[in-house]
Amino acid sequence: CIKTAENSHVKKLITWASVSDFKSRLPQGEQLEEWKKKGVYYVKNGRTKQDMPHKFQFYEDFEKHRERLDILQQAMHIAAPTLIIHGENDETVSVENAHTLHKTILNSELNFIKNAGHTFNTAHPWKASKVSREMQEVIDLTKSFLIS
Repeated sequence: CIKTAENSHVKKLITWASVSDFKSRLPQGEQLEEWKKKGVYYVKNGRTKQDMPHKFQFYEDFEKHRERLDILQQAMHIAAPTLIIHGENDETVSVENAHTLHKTILNSELNFIKNAGHTFNTAHPWKASKVSREMQEVIDLTKSFLIS
């Protein structure tokens, strides 16, 4: 969203399971203070069960560039046709994010993928011989939007 708002050369935008706000996803209050003190906090990946490190430098950079990184503020300036795709059962990024983006980006189309989670029922590393039905739907919607 941000680069599309900044660059008029972008002719179309597609989001897959996108967040609509960075700030709300960051620790607050005591958790923020603990993060600052330790320099890192860990988030458990729901799919892989890995502890994913987040350095405090990320927060400092976010604060330094807060205005530019305000997704919704930037999204209000998007003129390019936009396709928003989100899994209806996304366990990582709430579907409210998709609704919010759709309301904010005037020239947007919203598609929910039935029975799909955050990765549209795929996994990393990919070991199957073909993509899930849900991911195939994402691919088909994406291709159709790009050639229209």
